[in-house]
Amino acid sequence: MLNKERNITTMLARRVALTITMACVAILVTLIPRTAQACGGFFCNLGTPVVQAAERILFAVEGDNVEAHIQIQYQGPAEDFSWVLPLPSVPEIGVGSEEVFRVLHQQTDPRFFIEWDNPEGCYYASGCYYMEDSAPTAAPSEGGEGGVTILAEGAVGPYDYKVVGSGDPADLFAWLNENGYDQPEQAESLIGQYVEKGHIFVALKLLKDKEAGDIAPVVLKYNQESFACIPMVLTAIAATPDMPIYSWVLSGARAIPLNYFHVVLNAKAYDWIACAQDAGGWYSSWTGPNCQESYIDLVTKATDTAAGHAFVTEYAGTPSVMDEMLYQEGQYNLNALKAIDSASEFMQELLGQGFPRTSAMQGIIRSQIPMPDGLPSDCDEENEFYATWNIDECLAYMPEDWEFDAEAFVAAIEEQLLDPLKAAQELFGRFGYMTRLFSTLSPEEMTKDPIFSFNPDLPDVSNDHTVKGTATCDPADNWKATEITLTFNDGQTVTYEGEFWGCGGLEYADGGTAIASEAAAAEVQVLRESGGAIAVAPADVVSTDEELSQQYPTGGQSNVVADPDRNDLPGGNTGTFGTTPGEDVRSRGLFGCSAIPNGAFHWLIALLLSVMFVVRRRYET
Repeated sequence: MLNKERNITTMLARRVALTITMACVAILVTLIPRTAQACGGFFCNLGTPVVQAAERILFAVEGDNVEAHIQIQYQGPAEDFSWVLPLPSVPEIGVGSEEVFRVLHQQTDPRFFIEWDNPEGCYYASGCYYMEDSAPTAAPSEGGEGGVTILAEGAVGPYDYKVVGSGDPADLFAWLNENGYDQPEQAESLIGQYVEKGHIFVALKLLKDKEAGDIAPVVLKYNQESFACIPMVLTAIAATPDMPIYSWVLSGARAIPLNYFHVVLNAKAYDWIACAQDAGGWYSSWTGPNCQESYIDLVTKATDTAAGHAFVTEYAGTPSVMDEMLYQEGQYNLNALKAIDSASEFMQELLGQGFPRTSAMQGIIRSQIPMPDGLPSDCDEENEFYATWNIDECLAYMPEDWEFDAEAFVAAIEEQLLDPLKAAQELFGRFGYMTRLFSTLSPEEMTKDPIFSFNPDLPDVSNDHTVKGTATCDPADNWKATEITLTFNDGQTVTYEGEFWGCGGLEYADGGTAIASEAAAAEVQVLRESGGAIAVAPADVVSTDEELSQQYPTGGQSNVVADPDRNDLPGGNTGTFGTTPGEDVRSRGLFGCSAIPNGAFHWLIALLLSVMFVVRRRYET
């Protein structure tokens, strides 16, 4: 009897402690400004939850008109930066915002949930809330005079650009190298492939007064009959193995990889227990150690079964998930900023109003409040000089003739930061459909450029994925499971035996998991511009890959609009894990890491876990 009462007391104490802790965290979240960071400014580690060097492109397609936002990632001296891109026609060139890609990831990244249905008295649930930060790094696509024509040139944002063309690959290759767009020898034959197709080249450098930190996404508007196309062949020169390729396509219907395969992932090959969030708890975008990398590895293995030429559809549906996510009218009080005559107060107000902490904002701050030479050790780094808790002391070292100009600062913010965000927000509002397609490619697999077309018949794809879980608890500890059964959407189940307790890790009795034996791809498919998916047998992958290389979009296909009855289409499912969209987990009233500043999120999670651990130890002794 005493043991029973003690167990009930322990259970209640755990529940109360967890409830109090969650409530405290929720209150703390509401008190922290969106951009607050421990270092107190815009030069903190942004902690974008993105891994590895990667290609990120947003396409918007209307008829033959294409608008492409391309994120350029680069580390190194500013004077060494160059970027060369082949295009079918001379583009209009502008500068975008990296905030677009941050929010696109936030809104469309895959999210994994387990709905627990345990026997009465079993309180185990997957309760780990880890989140890893890793700074994206990438080498740029690198960019010789002779028979080369300069079709356009100028400056935009931080860039000096030239648009060049030539009928002779050797002349173009020589021009690029002679003009500082250094190309390795192996690039000559690749450049030749684009020259033979009549492509021109956009070549970018940084302006002399700009730094590598000023690099921003490039916006290109051009005419292309083949719609959205990623120039992967030339990318191979500077690519990393299994490089992630993220592409978002705005149009009237679902985008498809026309000359690449489409793969459906095998849900049983994903480590749900370590990486899925409790569907009844709080949400974080990637849970568990290395879970983002684990998912990318799963996609890599799946695309490798399709000759290394395949994409996964991670989201397909309304672009409304981006509504007012980039810019809202009245979001920022620019008049209040213009009235401030103190640089430190101005910086405080910027933080208080929640301006994005992007490279564009950092560039504006550098230009308006330039760091002088000869600073002491506590001011000679950007994250110290511009920190809100330190900037007053550091500004004492500014030259006597320097004056703070709030009007100029606000004008720069409007032109370089807000105008690109307004344009991007308007772009999402113009289209009825958005598709996110993801792949990983190694240099040896970059033998053809992915071309996307459109199919109005294919169903939507949710980025939320849920399985059902049932835990069998240890008779001596109703918060520890000895067995977990997962039930997938196709009705199949997988059972794992071992010891499972919250964040305590997994210990499998057989030393492994059933996941390891599962194939990464549930199905390799060909998607056409109408109708359902066509499954491809493993023996036919190589020959079909060659056939796909000859595919070209139908004229006018980008104008098609999604069929409202498309979800009833026969021919197999084309979702990420082969499932149709279900309930949006976000509608359950959960709050997520997107509402919490990155740096604050980590210490709040650490606080939560440490309190849970202390409570558990307290009531078990």
